[in-house]
Amino acid sequence: MIVVTGASGMLGSQIVLTAALAQKPVCGLYRSPSALASVKASWSAQGHAEVFDRVTWRQVDLLDALDTADALEGATQVVHAAAIVSFRKKDESFMFQANPQMSENLWLAALDRGVQFGLHISSIATLSVDLREPTVTEANESKRASLSAYGKSKLDAELVAWRYHEEGLPLAVFHPSVILGPSAWPDGSSLFPKTIAKGLPVVSPGATGWVDVRDVAEAVLKALDQPPVGERFILNGANASFKSVFSLLANGLGVPVPKRTAPRALLEIAWRVERVRERVLGSRPLLTQDSVRAACNSVKYSGEKAFQQGYLTRPLEETTAWVAQMHRALHG
Repeated sequence: MIVVTGASGMLGSQIVLTAALAQKPVCGLYRSPSALASVKASWSAQGHAEVFDRVTWRQVDLLDALDTADALEGATQVVHAAAIVSFRKKDESFMFQANPQMSENLWLAALDRGVQFGLHISSIATLSVDLREPTVTEANESKRASLSAYGKSKLDAELVAWRYHEEGLPLAVFHPSVILGPSAWPDGSSLFPKTIAKGLPVVSPGATGWVDVRDVAEAVLKALDQPPVGERFILNGANASFKSVFSLLANGLGVPVPKRTAPRALLEIAWRVERVRERVLGSRPLLTQDSVRAACNSVKYSGEKAFQQGYLTRPLEETTAWVAQMHRALHG
């Protein structure tokens, strides 16, 4: 049986759906029952509402070692897609504790239970940019000081996974770029179509890598069928600016494309204002130092190693058209 953590999130749920459609026995682990509503909405928009009841669902606290061990009963393969994701300063200490601890509990339990293969979903956020090289590859070092708080916490979680690999657990690591998928969730990249549909007058000046959530899920299933033990792969469909991706989404949604690019200097001021507002009012900041850096830097990522492995990706135009279609199905 395949066990998938983070199964109530955009990526985890897509992995579960893809496995179920392939007639694989699959169990989705989730933390909050309320989050399953987003899963049902996403699957319904994709035309697969009936699949939900074919999946085994288990509520689990991955920060509880015993609870995690119990959840892996019967597992032969494990995909770790769960993570705490935040760019807020006040969430950093919890991320630093939670992401590595979840990895520790999960991979220890997997090793103890004799799991045949584990796939750890990391992130491009753990890969440092070498200014001497124009494109980031799997060979790039992870220099902790250069990473965002989220990237540091994901790196710590990844290092835990590799430690258990050295202790005998067959394991591989995926590094997806920015994942595009259905707008059924209230956070992360799921917010992009919602924000654009409301009208986005300006965009950030940066560029990054983008990948379709369906392509990541299909790569996961291929890896489970043919485990690339001891390897890691960047999963990236295209390198493009925020302006070009958001313009494609706007065209798909039938709304005006953003015409102006916000100067970095203005965004640097804005996140500082937002931090003061958060401290005084306790409100969630619209921008943070890490989110501004991610949105303003221009970085390219190579998916060549993954492509050579047979992990294929759709054209960016096809992905954005599908994301827009999903948004209309979800929100009218």
